[in-house]
Amino acid sequence: MMKILIADDEKNVREALAEMIQLYCSDVTIVASTHNVSTTIESINKHHPDVILLDIDLKDGTGFDVLKQYKTPTFKVVFITAFQQYALEAFRFSAMDYLLKPVDPDLFVQAINKVSETIDKEKLSLKIESFLYNMDAISKGDKKIILKTSDNIHVVNVKDIMYCEADHSYTNFYLADRSRIMVSKTLGEYDELLSAHNFIRIHQSYLLNINYIKRYEKGDGGTIILTDDTPLPVATRKKEQLMQFLSKL
Repeated sequence: MMKILIADDEKNVREALAEMIQLYCSDVTIVASTHNVSTTIESINKHHPDVILLDIDLKDGTGFDVLKQYKTPTFKVVFITAFQQYALEAFRFSAMDYLLKPVDPDLFVQAINKVSETIDKEKLSLKIESFLYNMDAISKGDKKIILKTSDNIHVVNVKDIMYCEADHSYTNFYLADRSRIMVSKTLGEYDELLSAHNFIRIHQSYLLNINYIKRYEKGDGGTIILTDDTPLPVATRKKEQLMQFLSKL
């Protein structure tokens, strides 16, 4: 039986989440429903939940004030938030789970099923730190991204990623220090995440940081030569898009 704690300052939201759990989630029990930081911390220490549905804005502080009390948390967190798009980007870069208010029942069930299958309690504090860093860095264009491998959780400066390479259902990240990190997500997921940060898809298998382009060699599709002389192919169908992108630099 998975134990869930609901922490939200809005009574109607707490009731709605509780109703969705009762209607759609089996083998789940609600151990507490809280509205502020102090009672949430008390309830965590008393009930030891597996999952916390945590609002960002609580009566006497924020959800982050709660999490700062746990350097090595033993629970999974799904944030419930009404934050605008700029803040959601920070959530995504930090690989954190979140649901937007008003909470969609289908997305809610998906989130609960996900955490019930894999209660990933590793280094939540690191994800929180990355999120807060990215919130501060939004206006500076200096972001970090969480890359999870089978053995580690890496915090990487986005500007240090030279290019990404598809490897079936995995993605290889090649960094400026010549290291490589493989993660179990598709390139398409990172294409969407990084496209607004000087990355362009030049091939089905390659996503490129334009800051590392040394030159473009013409051909059917052509070849991009990176600053470390790594050659990357350009797909013929991507050539026009690349030319338009480069003309704007």
